[in-house]
Amino acid sequence: MDPINPWLSIWSKPKATILQVVSEDPKRGLWILAFVYGVLALFNVSQALALGYVLSLFTILFFSVVLAPIWGIICFWIWSGIVYWVGKLFKGKGNVVLIRAAYAWSCTPLIWSIVLWCVMLFVFGVSLFQNFPENYPLLEWQIFLLFGILVVKMIIAVWSFVIFINALAAVQQFSIGLAILNIVVSWIVLVGLALIIWLGISSLPHAQIPLLSIQEINW
Repeated sequence: MDPINPWLSIWSKPKATILQVVSEDPKRGLWILAFVYGVLALFNVSQALALGYVLSLFTILFFSVVLAPIWGIICFWIWSGIVYWVGKLFKGKGNVVLIRAAYAWSCTPLIWSIVLWCVMLFVFGVSLFQNFPENYPLLEWQIFLLFGILVVKMIIAVWSFVIFINALAAVQQFSIGLAILNIVVSWIVLVGLALIIWLGISSLPHAQIPLLSIQEINW
C-alpha cells in the first residue's frame, strides 16, 4: 500500500491511517496534537474559572500556549491508560502507546477549533474569560456568529469521536461496537475517578474547589 499523508487521510480513512502511523512511528505528530488538545483544554478551563477577572488576556494566552503540550501529553497518558486497562477486560490487543496514538490522531479535527477560538478572541477579547456571555451584551450579528461557531464545533467534536472509534477499533482489533463499549466504560471510570478526587480534595479543611463539568475540563 502506498504511503498516505495522515494529516489528510485521518479524516476519511482513520483505520488505515492509524495502522500506518503506529507501524512507522507511534509518536509521529504527538507533540503537535498534544499542543492542539492542551491549548483548547486550557482555554476552556480559563473560561470556566472566569480567569479574565484576575488575569490579562495576554497572560491567559501566554500560559495556555506554554503549558499546552505538557497538559496535552498528561491528558493523553491518563486517558490512554484508562482505555487500555478497560480494553484488557474485553481482550483488546493494543498497548498504551498504540491507544495514545489513536486518541492523539483523533484530535486532528480540533485544529479547526483553534481557528474558531482565534475568531472569538478577535471579536470578544478578554470578555470570553469573564462569565461570557452572561455578562456580555451581544449584538445580533454576534449571536449569529456564536451560533455558527457552536454548530461547527459540534460537527468537529462528532467527527473527532468517529475517528477515535475507528482508530481504537484498529489498534485494539475490536469491532466498532466493542470499541464504543471500550470508550463508554472508560468514560464511566474517568468520571468516577474525577469525582472521588474532587470529593477528597473538597473535604480538606478550608478547601473550596469549583466543580467543573467534564465538558469544561475537556478531557
